[in-house]
Amino acid sequence: MLIPPLALAVGALGLLARGHRRVVLILAFAAPILSVGAFAAQFVPGGAESCSSSTGGTNVCQSLPAVSGWGGPLPYLIAIGLILLSLAPLASVRTGKWWPAAASGLLQAIPQVISFGGFIDWAPALAVTTGVAFALVGARSVPERAPAWSLKR
Repeated sequence: MLIPPLALAVGALGLLARGHRRVVLILAFAAPILSVGAFAAQFVPGGAESCSSSTGGTNVCQSLPAVSGWGGPLPYLIAIGLILLSLAPLASVRTGKWWPAAASGLLQAIPQVISFGGFIDWAPALAVTTGVAFALVGARSVPERAPAWSLKR
């Protein structure tokens, strides 16, 4: 439950990137890279452990990948959905609008809350997505005043 507020707090650092187009672009490209890296990390041994013991008292444990504990297609669908949602910061940078990244961040937070941090490896991608949204949110545009010589005054 602490992951979404923490990602929001870290993402607020995106306000520092405001006005620095290259930094925002780097953050936008980092989100899908971090998300794919999180998915790949699920296949590396260390995410789960399997132990067996004998009647003689010896206990043998081995490290397993996290996907060994995933049952059915739902976790895979969620992981693929998280990867697709991590592409939203690129769309935000392309359009110059903050709301695609913000909506993506909100949707990425849902599996974190429901699974009580079961998708913790996606937290960096969530933080970067939130950072892009904060970097692109701007002050409301003020209508331009008509020039003194204009008839629209």
